[in-house]
Amino acid sequence: MEKQNRYLVVDAGNTRVKIGVYEGDLLVESFAFSNRQLQELKSFLIEYRFHHAILCSVRSKKDTQWLLQLMQGAVLFNTLPRYPVQIAYNTPETLGADRLANVIAAHASCKGNALVIDVGTCVKFDFVDANGVYEGGSISPGIELRYRAMHEFTGALPLISETGPAGHIGKSTRECMHIGVIQGIQAELDQFIQHYSARFQGLTIFVTGGDAQYFDFAAKNDIFVNENLTLQGLLITIQAHAQ
Repeated sequence: MEKQNRYLVVDAGNTRVKIGVYEGDLLVESFAFSNRQLQELKSFLIEYRFHHAILCSVRSKKDTQWLLQLMQGAVLFNTLPRYPVQIAYNTPETLGADRLANVIAAHASCKGNALVIDVGTCVKFDFVDANGVYEGGSISPGIELRYRAMHEFTGALPLISETGPAGHIGKSTRECMHIGVIQGIQAELDQFIQHYSARFQGLTIFVTGGDAQYFDFAAKNDIFVNENLTLQGLLITIQAHAQ
């Protein structure tokens, strides 16, 4: 049996660095390093051996270059001259690399109209049509950013971090903040899904992101939760680039 190429795909987000090790199309190992584990991340990248590697980063130029130096010979996703989808975005130079990687994976998976919902540091919606044209979407603050904004821009509201189920009528300030953030994001998700579903026929919805677990998504055949969507988009891109 022919040995499959081994690919290393690295998604450097704002709060953690997620790594996928693929043999061909198969994800064989995955790792996640928090911002407190940078030394462990460095050791891993220095010691690991691979055929092809790709880095997707939404971090600063300094942090991105640090990662690239540890991944000698890796491709920087953010600077590639072409991608497996067309980009109809007015400011492609400002487009988050993770958003683009997500729609690449979504389009490869369904070939029809697709919507990606990424619930993490920010809540991001991204739409790619059946022809593989990425049209754009929306960005709003995620759970932690909403809590921090209320705390930092007021004089009395506490900094909280609750992510559990929320009711609708708070009996304390902390409960009111919890409800406002969780139910507010839930309402945003429901409204956007309703809007896109009404506008685009045969829409397939992909849900990803570390905070997606805290929200309810309708149990329909056209909604798929995939925590590794960004990694899959990176894999598709590096495979096409390596050919």
